[in-house]
Amino acid sequence: MGVVAEAMLSRVLEEAVNRIARKVAEGKKLSDQEIVILYLDIIMRSNDKRFEAIEKRFETIEKRFNDLKDYVDMRINDLKDYLDKRIEAVDKRFDSLEMRISDLKGYVDKRFEAVDKRFESLERRVDLVYSEVSSIKTDIIRIMKEYMERLYGGKKD
Repeated sequence: MGVVAEAMLSRVLEEAVNRIARKVAEGKKLSDQEIVILYLDIIMRSNDKRFEAIEKRFETIEKRFNDLKDYVDMRINDLKDYLDKRIEAVDKRFDSLEMRISDLKGYVDKRFEAVDKRFESLERRVDLVYSEVSSIKTDIIRIMKEYMERLYGGKKD
């Protein structure tokens, strides 16, 4: 509604100014109302020029804003791509470390198994030596008893 009224007012003012211009061209004297209408026309034209200038400035600002937005979006996308690549590289390093740790764990487990087998073997050997020493001890005691009996005679009851 405001745009229609403004366009209508502008058209009416333009016709009034044309009529006043013909009157000036004929050399007639202008009334106070006609002078006010001319001032209104000057003010309207000045306002139109100002609004056009403001509109151009808004368009320039909007273009600069859009350019800045595009630049920021581009930088954000570049940063995102960079971070994605870095995260992917870190993930690969973690995977590599996990594999190395797994390999190391397998190696350590095998070494522990080998040490356990050696301990078991040593325990069997110690048990064998212990039983042999025990057997030798029993034999020595028996032989000494026999020797003592021979040396000092038999049993005395």
